[in-house]
Amino acid sequence: MANATVSAAHGARGNDLRLDPFALPVRYSAALAGPASATTPAVYIDREMAIVKRRLGGIPTTLSTPVSAFRGVAVRMSGDAETGAIRTTVELMHRDPAMSLPLVVVEDLGDGEDVAADWQAWGRALGLPLLIVDGDGTVRAPLDQLGPLVVGQASSRRAPSALKGRRPRFLKRRKTGFYKEIETLYGREIIARD
Repeated sequence: MANATVSAAHGARGNDLRLDPFALPVRYSAALAGPASATTPAVYIDREMAIVKRRLGGIPTTLSTPVSAFRGVAVRMSGDAETGAIRTTVELMHRDPAMSLPLVVVEDLGDGEDVAADWQAWGRALGLPLLIVDGDGTVRAPLDQLGPLVVGQASSRRAPSALKGRRPRFLKRRKTGFYKEIETLYGREIIARD
């Protein structure tokens, strides 16, 4: 299994981070939300576990969390009022914001289709639902904008019948075949030889 190691300064621009969901397990270091520390936390992600090594209060700690404990793979967009730049982040979202792990951070929206493809690929690779974080911080599923989908049993076109063991309706017009004894011909093979 391939093991990818990436740093936070990966990419064309200095602050970009782009991890490959098809190269799991992945090791990288990036700034995380939560208590600030002098060192950059080291992150390890595979299909089953996410491990973060950081210093908390000067004490080295290792936080190991199963991937199933995360809410999903979320995408969020935030704008910088001064520069007008838009930052797009795809993250492994946890209920505790300090435990959320960035997977893709892009400063330019020119790569919008690539970010959307990465978002979906991370969701498939980790088996987690896709989420969208709105500007006000609310988290929703991508299909919430369509409204609730009605899921139920499909009703049958015809009511069940006590006669369902009978021939199908389209075959009722056809006559049934009848058995007739077939004549058997017996003979001897004649071969011409020189």
